[in-house]
Amino acid sequence: MTGELERLLDELTWPVAGLDWTHHKSPAAPERPGHGTREVSPGCTATLTPQDLAFAAQIRAAAMRDKSYRASPIGGEVGRYLRALRWSNRSDNTIENYELVLARLAVDFAHLTLDELTTEHVREFLDEHWGESSAATRKVRLTTVRSFLGWAIEEGRCTLLVNPATKIKAPRLRNQERNAYKPDVVHALITAQETIRDQIALMLLGWLALRKNELRLIQVRDFDLGEGTVLIHGKGGKQVVLPLGFDQLKRNLELHLLDKDPGEYLLYPKRHAYEPMSPSAVHRWLKRCLERAGLPETIKTHELRHSAADNLWRQSGNLLLAQQLLRHESVATTQVYLHPNRDDLARALAELGKAE
Repeated sequence: MTGELERLLDELTWPVAGLDWTHHKSPAAPERPGHGTREVSPGCTATLTPQDLAFAAQIRAAAMRDKSYRASPIGGEVGRYLRALRWSNRSDNTIENYELVLARLAVDFAHLTLDELTTEHVREFLDEHWGESSAATRKVRLTTVRSFLGWAIEEGRCTLLVNPATKIKAPRLRNQERNAYKPDVVHALITAQETIRDQIALMLLGWLALRKNELRLIQVRDFDLGEGTVLIHGKGGKQVVLPLGFDQLKRNLELHLLDKDPGEYLLYPKRHAYEPMSPSAVHRWLKRCLERAGLPETIKTHELRHSAADNLWRQSGNLLLAQQLLRHESVATTQVYLHPNRDDLARALAELGKAE
């Protein structure tokens, strides 16, 4: 156990489920007046206040950040599973996304082994962290846990005969209607932000059509102002160089990058500039940006990608340019991102009538 986690545990004055009690100053802390107690593991109760819960969240974050979660029984198996994924040549993005889920699993059940993990444990874990998320997100998280537990059974890392996660039904996905927003809406969102950093990030989403995960992986070193380009770390580990194009984006970058180190991320957690912001944190960041602009919180990062492609297509009339911006292999995929409407049809018919 190292660094930040060791420091936090040394400050702890009550037992937290799944943590090594020997690191606590006061494992048998008396009940505090005015507060109830709750059982945090079999036979062990602790007084919990909002401050305690916030502190526990810090411990979890520290364990995930310095990978000390792997000291737990489940965490050790997570480490082996991630190494197996890397050996099978899975992309860094995939491995990182899997670890974000499985590290939480290891921390939440640090007092259990894989053999003790039940379907109810898995169900409660998924519901606690992603119960309010979209059906697509819930399905991905369930698939991640299923894959890990399936690997553990197949490799003989536990004595479970049945994967506890297979009994949980995956959410049914509905066809989700995506919207594309006109340039004035995207412009209003960008200009409402107080920091150049946030403006740049929104320009990358709404002008250059970056995906959410591509945005969170952008580092200072990925921008080449001399060439006027940005390096995108895309799906499946693919890297693509895009032109920055927009003069305002270039000017903002010149100001923002003046005192930045090449290894810093554009979006990062507080006080951790050399770590990427988590996907859920990017979601919360966008909601704050939308609130500043007075726009609906229902707007999604992927809809800004739709907007970038649709607006380029409308401006240029060139489907292949939209395909190039989106970095799609098939034009058919690009067509899904374009949103012609009845007014477009009416204008086209009117132009056709003039030509006769």
